[in-house]
Amino acid sequence: MNSYNVIFKGEIAEGKDRHKLSQALAKFLKVPEEKAHLLFSGNPICIKKALSESEANALKAKLNAVGIITHIKPVTTQAATAIPVATTPVTPKQVAKPSIETKPSTATKPTVKSYDDLSKGWQKVFAEFDLRQADKLGYFASAKSPAHTSRPKKEQLKGQNVVNMNALAFVFGSGYYFTKGMWKKGIYLFLMLTLLNLIILAVASLITDKNLSKLPFIINSIVFGLTANYDYYRYYKLGETTWPWMPKWMTGWLGIIASAVVTFVAFLIVLIILGIRFGEPLNIIYVKEGFLEDYKQTNIGQAFDKWSPCANTAWVEQEASNGITTVIYTCNMKLKHFKQVGQKASEAVTGKVDEAFISQVTRASLTIQFLINLDDTFEVNTARWQLSLGEGKEYTPYITANNALDDIYSNSLNKAIGEIFTPENILLNQVTK
Repeated sequence: MNSYNVIFKGEIAEGKDRHKLSQALAKFLKVPEEKAHLLFSGNPICIKKALSESEANALKAKLNAVGIITHIKPVTTQAATAIPVATTPVTPKQVAKPSIETKPSTATKPTVKSYDDLSKGWQKVFAEFDLRQADKLGYFASAKSPAHTSRPKKEQLKGQNVVNMNALAFVFGSGYYFTKGMWKKGIYLFLMLTLLNLIILAVASLITDKNLSKLPFIINSIVFGLTANYDYYRYYKLGETTWPWMPKWMTGWLGIIASAVVTFVAFLIVLIILGIRFGEPLNIIYVKEGFLEDYKQTNIGQAFDKWSPCANTAWVEQEASNGITTVIYTCNMKLKHFKQVGQKASEAVTGKVDEAFISQVTRASLTIQFLINLDDTFEVNTARWQLSLGEGKEYTPYITANNALDDIYSNSLNKAIGEIFTPENILLNQVTK
């Protein structure tokens, strides 16, 4: 008499809640609930063995009625018939040496990848991906699978939060991938993101002057954080070390080296673009490499940028609405040095130290403006102090340009600061808000 096995292959009726069915089936088979996801691995699982045909059909109908699709497989048995054959004496030597062609055969059973070695956190992540059939459908398609979308909204959000963001990958990026054994994906993600960041920076440099240097770090962290859970799921369950869409030649060292070369070339191209975009304008270079008529001992750039009272310097090119182009040099003074020299200068000009005024100064800078002529020559146009006195107050007196130039080329601060305290400047340049 034939017997039958009832087989389950992970199939359920359309529109049924996979999560609920997995829990029900696990209870029916007396499988722990935390391992219910293993029933939907896609490997055939024998639910009941050695049933009669009527029992097998009854069980199949019962399971199909609730949405669990099963199959009946007959178990064939072959009766052994004794046939007399001529026998010859067999020596112990013949028994000890079996024929090469007679290899013992072992029945192979489909195995289900166990998650017992994983932490509880990873088991939850993998269970959620198994529920969505992410190993078969892929990341984005699995997010729309009926098993996921048929759940209540609260359960959907809870499941999404489980798989969405990996905090360690968000912080450590490729390093986290390496520690999990996914070094190929870690390298490729790093190279692809670097290439993407270079393109973004190159395009952004052409349309905006904003500092976007932090943007690549934000993009990298988000991508690593969102992809790590899914990548590790496929690595652990399927042994996947690269993505299925990648051509075969990219899965080895050749692909990694070629990708690294492409990224490096892109990096050089972006450097050239950024150099053109953010390099100093020609008029500034022209002024800095030039010489003033009465100060030919060194070029303007060397003298102005090396002026010792300056904490830092800056050069800016401006074009007015009437077409006049100027180059403006700014020396932001070392405040302590400025106040020390300012006390002496105020005493020399007014006969006493103006302690009240000097103590109010919170920032001091000297600007010198170069006028660019149509014949490509240039000349010093104006020199002006810009003093911040706190509470939004400013004092911005013009001074004699030659006094400022004498100080710069003598690498000192003397004549330029004295003009701040002259009665003419105090009367003409009142402190303003």
